[in-house]
Parts: sequence; C-alpha cells; structure tokens
Amino acid sequence: MRIPSAVIWVCAGLFLVTGAPAHADTELQSYLGGALIFLRHRDHDPAIAALIQIDGKVEAEAAVGVRALGHPEPVTVDDRWHIGSDTKAFTATMIGTLVDQHVMSFDDTLEASFPALVKSMNVAYRGITVGQLLSHTAGLPTLTADDEMPPLLAAIKTAHGVSAQRAALARYFLTMPPASKAGEFKYSNVGFVIAGAIAEARTGKTWETLIRERIFAPLGITNAGFGPPGTPGKFDQPCGHRDAAGQLTSLDPGDTDSDNPALIGPAGTINIALKDWALFAQDQLDGAIGHGKLLKPATYRVLQTPVVDNVAMGWGVHQGPDGAPVLLTHMGSNGYWMAEILIYPEHDTVILMVTNSGNDVALKTIQDLSTSLTGHLKLLDCIYKALA
Repeated sequence: MRIPSAVIWVCAGLFLVTGAPAHADTELQSYLGGALIFLRHRDHDPAIAALIQIDGKVEAEAAVGVRALGHPEPVTVDDRWHIGSDTKAFTATMIGTLVDQHVMSFDDTLEASFPALVKSMNVAYRGITVGQLLSHTAGLPTLTADDEMPPLLAAIKTAHGVSAQRAALARYFLTMPPASKAGEFKYSNVGFVIAGAIAEARTGKTWETLIRERIFAPLGITNAGFGPPGTPGKFDQPCGHRDAAGQLTSLDPGDTDSDNPALIGPAGTINIALKDWALFAQDQLDGAIGHGKLLKPATYRVLQTPVVDNVAMGWGVHQGPDGAPVLLTHMGSNGYWMAEILIYPEHDTVILMVTNSGNDVALKTIQDLSTSLTGHLKLLDCIYKALA
C-alpha cells in the first residue's frame, strides 16, 4: 500500500470532460477533468477515469480517452472497468455476510472446511483460518508469476465448472509446503480463491452468484460483472491493453488471454462502473462509522482492522489514535488494467481511479492522480496525523 506524498502539478487551459454530474462541485469537476487530460497526454494511456464522492454525493466524475487504441470509440463515465484485486474487498465482505448469518466463521480452520482433504493436506495448513486467508497471513503463495499458472491449470484440468476448479485449486496448493510462515504477511491470491471455495462449499452457490446476491443486489449495483467488460468483437466497453516492449495493444474481451482464468474470481475479476463501485465504497465508509447496510458493525470492524502492519481483510488500512480507520485503500491490476480506491471515513470522501492499461506507466498515472486529488482535497493531513 502506498501513501500519496505530494501535490505534483497544476493544470490550466481548455479541456473536454464527459458526463459532468448534476449538482457537482464545479471547481472540483474542472480540476479533475484537467488532471485526467494532463496525465493522459503525459503518459499516453488509452483512457483514464475517476470519480470523487463526498457526503454520499458524486461531486466530480470524468473519463477521457478511447476504449481501445486504434479505434475512435470514446470512454464514458458509465463504462465498466476491470478492478483486479480491488475485488478482494467484495469477497471479504461477502464472506462477512455469511459470518453474520452463522454460515461460516472467520475462525473456521482449513481442516474443518475441507474434511476430505485432511489426510493429504500439509499439516502446516490444517489450523489456518478463514481470517488468515483473507489477511494474507496463511502462508500461501502469491500466484502472480507466469510460471505458477501452467502447473495449476494442468492440475485442475479434469475439474468441470468453476466451483470444482476452485476446490481443485485448494487441493493442489494445500498439499504443498507453505510459501511463508503462518501469521506473516505474504500477499496471496490463492488465499482469497480458497476462501471463496469455502463459501461455495458452505452455500452450494458459486462465488459469482454470492457476490450478485449478497453485495450487488442489496446495494443496487447493476452495472457490473466478471472478467473483461464488453462484447467480443465490439467496442461497447473499454478494453484492457497488453504492453509488449513498450507498445500497447488492445485485448478483445473474448480473448482467453484478456484476463486471468475465471477460477481466480474471488481474488480479482470484477468489472464495474464507477458510480456502482461508489455504492460499495460508500457502504464500507458507512460501516467504518457504525451504520453500514451489508454487515453488523462488529463485522465491519473485523474486516477493516489491520491483522499485520496495515493489512486488513481485503483492505490496506491506516488507523487514527482511537483505532478507527482514517484511510481504507487498495490497488488492483490484472496486468492489463489499473484501479485504485481510497476511502476517508472521517471526511466522508471516496476517490476511485481507473485506467485500461496495466503497465508501469499506468501505475505512475494512477499514483500521480491519487497524489494530486488527495492534495487538492487536503486529505493528506489526516494520514500524517495518524502516522505521527
């Protein structure tokens, strides 16, 4: 997790901004639009979009650029964006709803959750809990290296259906030696997929169905889905872009290489429009101050309280002196997109930022946009006070 460090620029001049929201803060809308145009011109990103919500209202939103390089279709503020690992907060929250209904517990062990695997399970994993899976402290590998995926896919090739594949992933990794010591932080996509597999086993429903029923529907999220957004062969949504030797190429959503396999879903395959993502973000913000819609207050506290360093369940967190979160954040990417979420509960402010490329240039774009917006909104002081 990264803390913005400074305001980096001031942009002036004429610009076009799509979809300025009604009743928005005109000055903030102007600043955001200028920021996106400046950064896209500087970094040559295919497209950038962002939304700022304050006191539960969208005060500024803008999208600049094209859905796919080499094609004229412009992005809009209603387009969907792949948010990568920012999906993890959705997964942790969905599991929180099951905890509140006593379907499962954060203290459930892998031994109890996979009784059929106990004999073959590495003994080091038997006592690992769901809470450790969701906080990257279970000792499981990352699953980001190119050489990790082929043997996994070979191991699960006889599993039919996405839930069976996730169960097979659990069986594959839980028989191996741990990648790190239990209780120590090691970022792990595997842990979230296994947590999703446990939820599927307990409910008899896929992770995708659970997200729709327990997160999307209650919050009124309708412009969202899983995997790359859009229709194959068309440019009705933004496309992700692959970087090959500095050359960006758009990826058709029908291309199997345009995203990770669907079995990775609980760790990072949600696509969503910014206003819909803001509905989820606002519920997390409301939960941090005691009145969220999806979970009991105590369950929000569990999800948003660091387990190790600044790492909570699906969130990076900075706490104030009273232990309450002053910042909830996460960065997500599948390599072809980049997305960041910032939630400031004390200021009732949400910032969402996305781009449809995922290389190092896109990372700098999002980082500098984050720095600029948090500085402009004078949100940095609350972080510095928390660290003091």
